[in-house]
Amino acid sequence: MRPPAIFKHLVGLVLLGVAFTAEAAPSSNVAYRRIDVQDAASGELFPVALWYPTRAAPAPLFLTGSLSRCGWSAMLCRLIAFEMQVANNAPPTDGQFGFIVISHGAGGLSLNHRDLAMALASRGYVVAAPTHPRGKDNDISGVGVWVGRPKQVSRVIDAVLGDAELGSHIQQERLGVVGHSNGGYTALVVAGAKPSPAASIAHCRQHPDDSKFCSYGGAAAREATRKVGDIPDVRDPRVRAIVLMAPNAAPFTDAALAQVTVPVRVYGAERDDLTLVRYHAERLAKALPPETEYVLVKRAGHFSFIASFPGVLKLVGGEAAQDPEGFDRDAMHEVINSEIVDFFDRKLPSGQTR
Repeated sequence: MRPPAIFKHLVGLVLLGVAFTAEAAPSSNVAYRRIDVQDAASGELFPVALWYPTRAAPAPLFLTGSLSRCGWSAMLCRLIAFEMQVANNAPPTDGQFGFIVISHGAGGLSLNHRDLAMALASRGYVVAAPTHPRGKDNDISGVGVWVGRPKQVSRVIDAVLGDAELGSHIQQERLGVVGHSNGGYTALVVAGAKPSPAASIAHCRQHPDDSKFCSYGGAAAREATRKVGDIPDVRDPRVRAIVLMAPNAAPFTDAALAQVTVPVRVYGAERDDLTLVRYHAERLAKALPPETEYVLVKRAGHFSFIASFPGVLKLVGGEAAQDPEGFDRDAMHEVINSEIVDFFDRKLPSGQTR
């Protein structure tokens, strides 16, 4: 039976496979294609990966981080490129779908969360994952992050809703965002939390033990943060639910977080040494509305939420490819991908009105 209420703190349940149950949509084959979207601020085109339900049969597709096809043999591509079982450029199946945007962390890629994207698409969602433009501050700080990232998400929403093949299939009241790390920051902003550079600077003064987070990007990042000034309101009212994974919470006051009124599910990583749980995920669980769902993933690290890297890329992927000793990233993803699908099924039910 489903518990009678959603408890705000669901600490440590994820690795036990404990999740709320909902009536599952029939599983579908998954199609993939790429679009390019123009950044409203810089005019730069950035790539967006799309996944969506299809009747077409899937086949292995090997993509590089730039979303180009790997041109070598399947054996070699399996070692150096990202593999997905998808129907490339296939038409969508009939029906109406929810729509989820996935925002990666600093310096990340649109394929970082491809397994989650495919899980959502197989259960009746259109999923869009941009590779956020890096900008001169490498996607860590400055106006390109503070303002640019949320506006890029809104541009992606505009583009997909206007897409000739997919737009008419999307139920616009069923729109959510998933964000990891700085992508979690991005999701909070589009959901209504107004960031403040002053809050981020104050956080680092008050919490010197959050040293890795506060030194990330070096002096240039800190200087860019100081120069940002007041942040305009870039909330996107079309966003109806969000999921945050190891999120960056420093740029928000508690008053700003109180402005988020959409359903939220937060994942913290117990061994996260970049966004320390007590200052980021756990703080959000306390400051966001009481219905917020919070899961602390035991033994996980900050980058454990990224899909596993193929063979050779594991060797050159640095921290993003590494987990705390003894942690099984793939097993964790099987659990949380299902939980995230279930969360959106519960919070964005088909046929809802608002």
